[in-house]
Amino acid sequence: MTLHPRPQCPFCFPSCLLDSKEYAKIISEINTNYDIYRNESFAIHFSVGLDDKYYIYYFENRGFNDYNIVEKFEF
Repeated sequence: MTLHPRPQCPFCFPSCLLDSKEYAKIISEINTNYDIYRNESFAIHFSVGLDDKYYIYYFENRGFNDYNIVEKFEF
């Protein structure tokens, strides 16, 4: 079992509140494409939302499946 080196350490920025379905979709997409984000502590993910609009998601990355979605912008 691997533990995060600082599990009690909070993220640097407050989280953006997303609907649970949207959150699950975005986290799944980031996990699927993790090789793109592997060495990035802060990254940008482009996605089509559940409402069929295009969005940019800014997130903190502390490792696979350990992300903090910080901002969401429509474009």
